Amino acid sequence: MNTAKHTKPLHDLIKEGRKYYLPKGQILQTSDDRLMLNLIVSGYVKRYLIGNDGNLGVQYIAGPNYVFPLTPVFKATLNQVIYVGPEVYYYQCMTDTQIYSISQETLKEAVDKDPVLYKALFAESGIRLQDNIQRLENLSLKSAYKRVAHQMVYYAGQFGTKQADGIKLDIPLTHQDFADNLSLTRETVSTCMVRLRKKGLITTDKNIVVTSMTKLENEAYK
Repeated sequence: MNTAKHTKPLHDLIKEGRKYYLPKGQILQTSDDRLMLNLIVSGYVKRYLIGNDGNLGVQYIAGPNYVFPLTPVFKATLNQVIYVGPEVYYYQCMTDTQIYSISQETLKEAVDKDPVLYKALFAESGIRLQDNIQRLENLSLKSAYKRVAHQMVYYAGQFGTKQADGIKLDIPLTHQDFADNLSLTRETVSTCMVRLRKKGLITTDKNIVVTSMTKLENEAYK
């Protein structure tokens, strides 16, 4: 199914909003703010919280054509509260990033005038549901090594570009990024990465390259 066809009306609406150019490391917004609905044109943004132990817990990484955050959309359009916990979530640019943004009020007015936008929002929710299912599946794997391999497969599918020697991850991920996403230590992730390289499943230079998606998937699940 061509998801882009279904999400296009929403993307077109957000592109009528303001465009921002944000540097790497900048906090775009937090869940304590009056949240804007954003569309990424280029670059990558991570959503995370800071735990009681001071560690980052990354919930997801959003790349080009991602719309976020979706949780406030349910409140704005359906008066449905999805999350009521006390945690503050941060949205931070992992790279230099370009986005379009509109307010929740603008979204509500547009949806009231054009119900077709509900279909686009439903499609975007499906994309986020895929993210959440992948996270749950990852947690069910029995070892840190399999979890790192599984996450690598997911990132390659989401943010990869096919080239002669495999699939290059366009996003510049560090070992710490994997650790924050998987709730592992950086040292554990580094050990797993060495093992993946020795098996010829990935190469690492400026960017990670997955040499064979099929072999990496088998490594995660076998």
